[in-house]
Amino acid sequence: MPRARRHQWSADGQEEAPRPSRSARKRASLALQDLGAELARLPLPEMRALNLPPDLAAALELYARIGDHEGRRRQLQFIGRLMREVDPEPVRAALEARQAKTAAAGAALHLAEQWRHRLLAAPEAELDSLLGALPAGAEATGGDDPAADAAAKARAELRALALEARREKAANAAPHAARALFRALRRRFDMVRDEKIF
Repeated sequence: MPRARRHQWSADGQEEAPRPSRSARKRASLALQDLGAELARLPLPEMRALNLPPDLAAALELYARIGDHEGRRRQLQFIGRLMREVDPEPVRAALEARQAKTAAAGAALHLAEQWRHRLLAAPEAELDSLLGALPAGAEATGGDDPAADAAAKARAELRALALEARREKAANAAPHAARALFRALRRRFDMVRDEKIF
């Protein structure tokens, strides 16, 4: 077996760029196949919004309909092959943006739960100072009087819900007000999150 030459020279005396090894090509192919698998897990409307080539979109939709394990594996390999013809960077960017949006929504959910717990656990005398420390939602932007009135109205609504939730808890009643307080806080944190992202 002849020894492989380390450098290849072109006819004009310049060294050619080394070709990627077989294992490097396989790693790149598997990375594209994994990217295709992430695309396949997207809901169809989100996948269609990415404006993928028609043959790749059709292969992804077919993958979603296949139930057999071996068939899905082979279809995923086919998707990986089709992904080689597509620029993967916009697809990766879209998937990362989707993950960031999902993570931000989860963080807003946890933040609303923490604030509800703080509002229900705080003494009534500290309730106003806690409500004043809440992040400002869309209603508190601007310096005119209607914005200040809207912010005061939102704080009053949250205060009333917190007091009602305390009464329900003391009476061992169903936590309707606590749920309403959570929904109001979640709306507020969703508005803050949307203002920061967009």
